[in-house]
Amino acid sequence: MTAGSMTAASGAEPAMVRRPFSVGRVSFCLLPLLALVLWIVALSSLATAGGTATAASPARISVPVPAAAKTASIVMLELSVSVLRNGGTAHLGAVVSIKSATGATTEVGRFSVVGDGQNYQFNVTRALGREPSGSAEVEVALIDRGGGAVPSNAALSIRRAEIVAR
Repeated sequence: MTAGSMTAASGAEPAMVRRPFSVGRVSFCLLPLLALVLWIVALSSLATAGGTATAASPARISVPVPAAAKTASIVMLELSVSVLRNGGTAHLGAVVSIKSATGATTEVGRFSVVGDGQNYQFNVTRALGREPSGSAEVEVALIDRGGGAVPSNAALSIRRAEIVAR
């Protein structure tokens, strides 16, 4: 007698075999992991949003102006940048501008890209005006110091920007 004929003879239905790892269960369990990965990707893109300069668009970052800037004799912008991609040019540089709370945009300096990470200081006393307050927007735009066009694959990132009153 076979197993099929025994169940037919006894009148009982065959037992249903449950698979422990069905596609539906695995997909359902992976949903929180997918949500976590998407959340991390979204946060990482927010952290660098506006802080990366390319040939097409400058990097922008808002920096608080300390209250001591009103009475300080010198106000400096301390800027730290890192090169993401040089673009293959030996003359890659950047123009640094600052937009004060009054809305005036002033170029405060230029630099040449020499290595991967660099620190710069720019005197922004005049750029911030007579009554500096609130925040200022720092803009770093890529240029080719040799006079040519900026390579389309060049990129520079602002690591840190701080306004310091001295």
